[in-house]
Parts: sequence; structure tokens; C-alpha cells
Amino acid sequence: MGQGQHEEGVNGGAGAAERSDPTHLCVEYATPEALQAAFARDLSSGAVFVPTVEWLPPGAQVHVSFELPFRGARVELSGQVVAVLPAHMARAGAEPGVSIQLGSAPAELRQRFEAASGIELHEIDARPLEFRRVEPRYPVRTHVQIEARGRRFAAETGDVSYNGMLVLLPGLDLGVETDVRLQIQHPRSGEKLEIEGRIANQTRCDHGLMVAGIQFRYGLERVDEVSHFVDDLRSFHHARTLATISGSLADTPLEAVLETFSSTSNAGTLRLRRDSEEGKIAYQDGEILYATTGLVSGAKALGRLFTWRDAQFEFKPELEPMNDASTRLPLASAILAAAVQRDELARLDLSDLDPEVTFRVHAERLTALEPTLAEIAREIAENAAMGFPLAALLDMLPASDALIYRTLAELIDAGVLAVEPG
Repeated sequence: MGQGQHEEGVNGGAGAAERSDPTHLCVEYATPEALQAAFARDLSSGAVFVPTVEWLPPGAQVHVSFELPFRGARVELSGQVVAVLPAHMARAGAEPGVSIQLGSAPAELRQRFEAASGIELHEIDARPLEFRRVEPRYPVRTHVQIEARGRRFAAETGDVSYNGMLVLLPGLDLGVETDVRLQIQHPRSGEKLEIEGRIANQTRCDHGLMVAGIQFRYGLERVDEVSHFVDDLRSFHHARTLATISGSLADTPLEAVLETFSSTSNAGTLRLRRDSEEGKIAYQDGEILYATTGLVSGAKALGRLFTWRDAQFEFKPELEPMNDASTRLPLASAILAAAVQRDELARLDLSDLDPEVTFRVHAERLTALEPTLAEIAREIAENAAMGFPLAALLDMLPASDALIYRTLAELIDAGVLAVEPG
């Protein structure tokens, strides 16, 4: 299982001073190279992970002393605990510590560390030159309300810059050049930024999702307001990512990952990524509160996620909010049911069924067998007759993917359906 992310080049860990308000922590960068590595990776985004076994709750105010012995200097900064990896999470492969959002903007942090260290610090941009932007985008996960064409709906950001953002939309095609009104919410403070924009580009993803690039539109008088909000989102998100445990389902199956984390933390959020697909599972006190991927949720989504053998995961021992979360499945039985569905799918010979494949319905055969067909078989045949591809059938029907695939195979064997040629 993957290890908790932490500062490389940080010597001596963290020493929490005698409890006071705020708590004092100490981090040491012994060499210029250690400082440069830490700046490029974390400090340039306004965050730092400090290893410690002392319990500091999220929201706690801290004072961090950054020691630079190669220069005989020190940088003193205030901050706030954003996320915690408590000592008992060490059993799940994490290094205990706290993730801190520093109270200074990234530009100010650069100035202070350069002045104290006497070296010029650089951020690392690993993107090819042709993909770099004048205004870089920073990964940020937070909720946004979008108003367009007289409709309002919720979405989630993928990344944000000073002049725009990417959002993940639930299968909505808003159209390029469409004007939108946005309300972006800070995940910690609840502060909201209301701003206008337009759809600059759209890309359709798997299972009906759409990624939209939105360009902000605002006047010069709002530059400071927008840049401050984006900087705060950026540093908060980066601080949260530092207190994660990451790994691959190729090394550990999803049921083992869930069982391990639920045994070490009574609440947590697990994010999964496979190519362009994403999934999310949150649990608390022995219940799955929600499971989502693409356009599906609940037990159906959990069963689909259990088939992702090559996905990457990130776990946080805290709950992330979710719009309209109402799943609530007993954790142990939900894990067992999802594993059974996965194993059933593996036994079905459906490798030739591409997600975009459509079906031809033999009406006479359907009429003859209809009295004996189960309700799910009738629903599949009806929607297949309307031209919906396999991916849409899987998303729109409430039955598990395993049951839909099995019923499809039965309808094909019975001569009711036939796969339309390429």
C-alpha cells in the first residue's frame, strides 16, 4: 500500500512545543537543495506537511519555524491545520503528521524564503512547453454552482487559475461560447466567489461526463479579490493533498483497501482514478455514506468501482462533502455484494461488447417471449430499440452492471437482440 506523502529533506521531523495557542512546530531544511525541493513541491503552493504524533485538530492555529542551518537563518510563519494523519493511521502505511495551510500568499512565501536563504527558488512545471499557459492552472477540488441558459446545476472543479477553470459536468452539453454565472465555494470557510464567464471548450469523457473549460470575465477592480480567492483555494487544496495515503489497486484490491482504512479510521474518503474516469467513496461508523462514478451512485457505483483493477487511489481520514448524498449502505455487506458482482462480471464472456455498441431488436422474437421476460429484460429491450448504446443502458438502468450484462447475454442467446455491426 502507498505511503503517506511527506517532506523530503526535512530533518528532525516536528517538535511540538509545550501546548499553547497557537502550537509551535519546527521544520528544518539542512541544505539549499532540500529547501528548493520543498519549495517546488509544497511551499510554492502555500502548504507544508509536518510529521508529528501530537494530535492537532483541523482548524487549529499553529506557528511554524523553518530552520535554515546552511544559512544560519529562520523563517517564522503562521498557519492553520487543514488535515491530519493521526498516529493510528501508521498501521495503514501513513506517516503521522499534520498538513498546514500557511497564512501567506505564495508570492510572499517566495520573497521571504529567498531573502532568508540567499538562493533563488523555482517552481517546477513538468508540462511540455506547448501546453504551458501564461496563467498556470492549479488542481483544486471544490463545489461550484453554474447558471446557464436559464438553468442552475452543481458541478465540481478540476483545476482553477486566475482567469478560468475546468469543471466536471454531469453529462451536460452547454455549448461553446455560452455565457455562464458561477458561484465557487471554498470547501473550508464556505466563502463564495460569484463571477461571470463563458464556455471556452468542452470535452466529452467516459460514461456521459463532460469537462468544460470556463474563462472568467471580470474587471480590473476585482483582480485582487479573484487572485486572493484562487490563491487561498490553491494552498488549501494542496495542504489537503499532503495528508493523503496513495497507492494502486493493481497492488491491493479495493475491498482490501476499504477494509484496511475502515479498521484504522472511523471515517474517510477514498478517491479513485482510472484514465479519464473518477470515483469517490465515503464512509463513517461502519456505513458507506455515498459512492459515485460517472452518472451512477450507490451500490451500482460501488460494484462498478470494484472492477477497476488498474486504478490509482487517494485516501483521506476525513469526510468530503457531497451534494445529495443519500446512499448509506452497511460497509461490510456492501463490500461483499460489490465483490460478488465483480466476480460475476469476470465470468461473463462480454469482451466483444464495446461501450458504444448498439443493438438490433428482433420484434417478432421479442413479442413471442415477452410474457416470460423479467422486468429488467423488458427495460433493456425497450431502450435498446430506441438506439441507446451499451454505455447508456448501463448508466440509465438502476440494476447492477452484472445483472444488465447477464440479461443482455440471455437476450442475445434467445435471439431477441443482436449486436449491430461496427
